[in-house]
Amino acid sequence: MSDWKRLSLGEVVALDVEAVPVEASASYDLVGVLNRGRGLFGRQPIRGYETSYKTLNRIRPDQIVYSRLKAFEGAVTVAPRDLGNVYASQEFPTFTCAEQLLPAYFALITTTRELWDALQHLSTGMGGRRERVKPADFLTLEIVLPSIPEQRRVIDLMASVDAQIEALGQEVRRAWRTWQGAVAVLDESDDQLLLSEGLRAIEAGKSPKGQERVPRSDERAVLKISAVGRARFIPTEVKTVDPTVALPEATKVNSGDVLLVRCNAVLDRVGTVCLVNDVPGNLYLCDKTLRLVPDEQVLLPNYLVHAMAAPSVREQIAKRTAGSDMRNIGQAALRQLTIPAPSIGQQAVIGKALDGLVAEALAVESELASLRACRSALLTSLLQQELEIPQSYDRLLEEVS
Repeated sequence: MSDWKRLSLGEVVALDVEAVPVEASASYDLVGVLNRGRGLFGRQPIRGYETSYKTLNRIRPDQIVYSRLKAFEGAVTVAPRDLGNVYASQEFPTFTCAEQLLPAYFALITTTRELWDALQHLSTGMGGRRERVKPADFLTLEIVLPSIPEQRRVIDLMASVDAQIEALGQEVRRAWRTWQGAVAVLDESDDQLLLSEGLRAIEAGKSPKGQERVPRSDERAVLKISAVGRARFIPTEVKTVDPTVALPEATKVNSGDVLLVRCNAVLDRVGTVCLVNDVPGNLYLCDKTLRLVPDEQVLLPNYLVHAMAAPSVREQIAKRTAGSDMRNIGQAALRQLTIPAPSIGQQAVIGKALDGLVAEALAVESELASLRACRSALLTSLLQQELEIPQSYDRLLEEVS
């Protein structure tokens, strides 16, 4: 196995900021940096007269860029080669790689927990008092660097894995679009039901003020809002509380419950509904979730989950939410929703078919999660020299290039 050099970024990367004067009449496409090395994202374009910034940093292809404020979240990436004219504030310093470091190789490093942890260590403080990571400190980070041919091998191998991940991601999106399209057909039903007429009760949760702790199987836990996903229950999204904190037995979550998000900063999340399957341990509702108790002679629980996602119902929810920062829908507003509701027999048939579509989407999501875990393990093994790509791989690269 060849020798890899351990170097500081300052030995192979140079601060290279192109500050562009802001002109009042010009328009600027802005970008930010996603956390955990997930790349750039587009922001709302601005006109020069709309900002107080005197200059903006131009982000150029193949440059390393990070967020000084969000570095502790792993907000670092390498700009893609096909990048157009985009800009960011001075909070996003840019760097150019020396010839011994391929930008695509460092892009892989930005997706590793080792780098995220190192950035978090550099960013001291908590919350709004957290210190920004300065460029000089960023350049003190260390990486292990192989030769250029070895970098190319790693890049090519990981590119093939990433292509498979992207293909599976597209399959996941298609699966959910299929479900959404099928759900939209529910609006064609002539049978409508006032939600209050299909429910026996709406029950609210409660969030205690107990100290958050490491989850253990013998402890009780309160569901986070994120536990209520799109037509699926995510039991791992919990916050455990001190055993001495009182939790009303009426808020305990049981298999078969229909849960709804009543409050969220994101409007599209308000009214999200799921059906609880197996409940691991003692889980309780938080104050931002509701339990819908359907009258099963009128409304089947699994059908209700899908019906609440119908476009007509989503439109009603959007109109009935209140608040600005945190959007909220009250129980009275929920009861006034009108949902498509055919006969119980038809609900059973429709619900079973839509459950099948959700199951297919979740199965592909599970496969995608496994592949991402495999990618992470593979990349870690390659960067730690636990695995080596033989030199014969270079001939294969030449043949396919």
